[in-house]
Amino acid sequence: MKIFIFLLFIPIMALATPCEQADELVIEAYHYPQQQQMLLGEALDLCPTHPTANNNLAVILEGQQKYEQALKYYQQAIKAKHKAAWLGVGSIYYQQKQFPLSLEAYLQVCNEHPIARQRVTELLQDNRYKTADEEVILNQHSLQLLYDSYRLQTLYQQATSCRQNFRSISTNKEKLRAILAPFANFEALHFQTGKHDLNQVNNTQLNEIAKALANIPKKAINIKGHADTQTFAGKTQSESDRLNWELSKNRAESVKQALIERGIIGDRMSIYAYGNSVPLVKGNNSEAFAKNRRVEIGVE
Repeated sequence: MKIFIFLLFIPIMALATPCEQADELVIEAYHYPQQQQMLLGEALDLCPTHPTANNNLAVILEGQQKYEQALKYYQQAIKAKHKAAWLGVGSIYYQQKQFPLSLEAYLQVCNEHPIARQRVTELLQDNRYKTADEEVILNQHSLQLLYDSYRLQTLYQQATSCRQNFRSISTNKEKLRAILAPFANFEALHFQTGKHDLNQVNNTQLNEIAKALANIPKKAINIKGHADTQTFAGKTQSESDRLNWELSKNRAESVKQALIERGIIGDRMSIYAYGNSVPLVKGNNSEAFAKNRRVEIGVE
């Protein structure tokens, strides 16, 4: 009597779980650069929460300037506890000049990564992350961060923790407290010498400000107008100071009216005029003058 023994050979890959198979594809992607995006996509088809696959695909998409897609994958990686993905989120927001959101992302890993600390140091310098100018239009999401006391408190705690280990991120501990102040400085809401009319660039920024303020309806709004230190032709310094005060008031009023036209209730807004008494930048040159002709908008 013959006994036949059948040996069943099952490929090792078939015994692996979907996420283990995704591991193999991620490793394979390192060896085949031309096929990386395809292989990482296949890995995520098998295991959608795979942290490394999400992060590495996000890096590729960021390099292709497909920022919204990249953010989606970075955020998936973060949910899966891949902390280094915060560097990617910070990088994208930095490239988009959404500096408040960039700072928030980099602070998540400030203690762990020198790149994050370098960016945090840069963004904290002179409150750069709170400033909009002609090249920086802060969108409603960045502004909502700057007007959110709870999120600002978290940023302050993270920055303080990072500074305890790396003092270089801020030369003055007390300056970190500026993080807690819910305001944004709008150099983009600037004016020509002696003028208080808004231009097209200002209107773009005002649209984003109105969207942000509409999402925080219980907050009172403070609009602070500022002027530069230039004297008016044929006027004494005292007369020029008075005229600059009036200009700063008119500038704040112009912004208030523009926000009313965009649906913000006028009773929420208070106007403050500072003339040339609180310069943002010291100096008697055109660059300093332009920066000091500005409006700040805060909430409380």
